[in-house]
Amino acid sequence: TLDTMCVQTYRKYTCGCKKPEEFKQCAARLGTNVKCSPVTKEDLPDSVHMCSKHMVKEGKDEMHR
Repeated sequence: TLDTMCVQTYRKYTCGCKKPEEFKQCAARLGTNVKCSPVTKEDLPDSVHMCSKHMVKEGKDEMHR
């Protein structure tokens, strides 16, 4: 369960990038600077957006997927 292992969550974006999000420390290591080895990886629901690094500022040429 989530309480017995540290968990790193990831989210996949429409541009193909997969980025880490919240890190959840297990109950046994809570309040320390220690993490489990290995850390459990958990995928979050895919985003309907591109990641911020693949977006362009307003007025620039629009990027298409």
